[in-house]
Amino acid sequence: MQYGESAVECLRREFIEETGLEIEVGTQCFTHEFLSPPLHAIELFFEVRITGGALRKGLDPELAEDKQIIQRVEFVPFEQLKEFPEGTVHQIFEKCNTTEDLLSLRGFFLNGEPVV
Repeated sequence: MQYGESAVECLRREFIEETGLEIEVGTQCFTHEFLSPPLHAIELFFEVRITGGALRKGLDPELAEDKQIIQRVEFVPFEQLKEFPEGTVHQIFEKCNTTEDLLSLRGFFLNGEPVV
């Protein structure tokens, strides 16, 4: 996030930068805290709807051109995500068997586990 930028503004900007897609931000679904040295991140998950743009591999402007981590951008059916090797998709997908499971998640998660 940039200083003074709302979470919704940040999400719209990041989508454009990294995927080329313009979005409308909907309901905030859940929060995920990722903690694995040296990283500590708070991730906010929202429902979004594509409103424009074209899917493309974008850039992360915070990283130098030779340090980019985005390798490709594509739409993948949920069932296919479940076939990806462990550690190659977000931890939260391990808690879900369907898109409906993902969209029903609420609350706070730490490293993929619900926090009560």
